[in-house]
Amino acid sequence: MRNENVRQPTFETTNLPHQRFDIVAKDVIDTFPEDMLGFLMEGWDIQFLEHLDSELTTVETRQMDSLIKVLLDGEEVLVHCEFQTTDSTHADMVQRTVDYLGRCYGRYGLPIFSHVIYLRPNAGRNDPGSYVQDVTGHRLIVEYKVIRLIEVDGQSVLEAQQPGLLPFCPLMKPPAGIDALTWLNQCVETTKSLSLDAPIRNNLLLDLWVMGGLVHDSDAIAHLFPEDIMQESSVYQDIIAKGVQLGTKTTVIEDILQILEIRFQATESSIQSALKAIDDTQRLKALLREAVETETLATFIDKL
Repeated sequence: MRNENVRQPTFETTNLPHQRFDIVAKDVIDTFPEDMLGFLMEGWDIQFLEHLDSELTTVETRQMDSLIKVLLDGEEVLVHCEFQTTDSTHADMVQRTVDYLGRCYGRYGLPIFSHVIYLRPNAGRNDPGSYVQDVTGHRLIVEYKVIRLIEVDGQSVLEAQQPGLLPFCPLMKPPAGIDALTWLNQCVETTKSLSLDAPIRNNLLLDLWVMGGLVHDSDAIAHLFPEDIMQESSVYQDIIAKGVQLGTKTTVIEDILQILEIRFQATESSIQSALKAIDDTQRLKALLREAVETETLATFIDKL
């Protein structure tokens, strides 16, 4: 039972988009790339160069979570990182990764060290980390490193006090005999103690709250965090803005589908899939007008 004397959270938690986990993970790796690179490429002597554009476009666009150029033994190589909240449901993770890496090599032409990080404790158990086509004369091997955070020793990461890894600590294996909530509190207190500028520390605390929501009820753990971090966290504002954008996008898509069904009895799932792949709200609004004005369904599909 919740203690009634504990300050109740004022955070908005009910309408936060699912993409909040991606936003947080990308913010951390963008802000502290060396910390994540050290974690992913442990034992390798590398030097961070730059974040690269991770949007890969052919006929359709694919967005990788993180793509970084580094120097490895004097040679430029790429480090790719994909964050998975749960097991992939839209496409098999192996298939997705092979697609990403093929497009990535086609664009940059550099060696790629690829990683998939699973956030939820029960995710990624069946990811083999490779695709092997063993056909004589047509052999193809694609390998990537699978990291399940629940299998990582959280205490050693926490003690290192690397800001870029702290938001992920609540999802890692806690010390023996420590329950999940106590472990989260230790992660919060360590983050509060860091000598960082207030905006960066506020963002890290917000990141901890969001990531902690994968294993705890977000409202139930809100009292662990300073009340003013929401107002001062730029990451929270990004999450809210994304939620508004997604809400608008969903509404417009629903309107388009309803109009097409009324006018042309169109119920093709391919149309819905194509609309969902569009992130430009203004383009969707233009398609909404097109759905109203077009003379035939074929003409609308051509526009789409």
